[in-house]
Amino acid sequence: MTSGNAQVISEKSGAILHLIMSAPQTKNALTNDMYRTMVSALEDAAQDSAIRVVLLSGAGGVFTSGNDVNSFAQAVKTGDLAAADFLRAIIGFPKPIVAQVEALAIGIGTTMLLHCDLIYAAEDTRFQMPFVDLGLVPEAGASYLVPRMVGQAKAAELILLGRMFDAGEALEMGFINAVLPATEVAQAAQAAVDTLSKRAPVAMAKSKALLRASEPGNLMDRVNAELVDFAEGVKSAEFAEAYTAFLEKRAPKF
Repeated sequence: MTSGNAQVISEKSGAILHLIMSAPQTKNALTNDMYRTMVSALEDAAQDSAIRVVLLSGAGGVFTSGNDVNSFAQAVKTGDLAAADFLRAIIGFPKPIVAQVEALAIGIGTTMLLHCDLIYAAEDTRFQMPFVDLGLVPEAGASYLVPRMVGQAKAAELILLGRMFDAGEALEMGFINAVLPATEVAQAAQAAVDTLSKRAPVAMAKSKALLRASEPGNLMDRVNAELVDFAEGVKSAEFAEAYTAFLEKRAPKF
């Protein structure tokens, strides 16, 4: 089933929601209306038990060139920054998000990936966080997450200098999961969402929450938090089905 406005296509197929940024004339630059459509789709998907995973991509072989300049300028004037709502929606989304990244991931095109769970990039993709060049600070928690991902010195290079980096470097730094030929990236992303769509949904959501947890504490605090969810899990219907399927030598049906 396909829905959405002309610039964001929303396709549901079984347990998968595919959101496609589609403004080819501006290399999928994001407008306020596009952000609002994606926020609505993510909020609906979060509440829809039939949806287990989201695939995020751009039309025409391009992920996104960042914010649409004209739309962003108008949003600043009115104070209606739908991009902020989009960031809250993607950061708080409880189910896995897989990103299919091609050609360009500029500005929020890079920082939104910090909140995706599996990211597959075409080998010709270029990434950039040019916020300082625009007289701005980074968003989406990049100032918090990027230093923890790549170290303080490399984070300063990427954010203060705002230099462009390629898919190979993104992989080396841990921004993405895999680099593939442009002809293979869609297939890899689809394979990932197909696999995730068949996983135990409650266990998957709890695992994502643990991976994304930002509360202070030490290793044993995290071990104890995991044990609470683990103890609940062994009493769940999902575990019972997984165990039964293992004994019966078949795929589980969650």
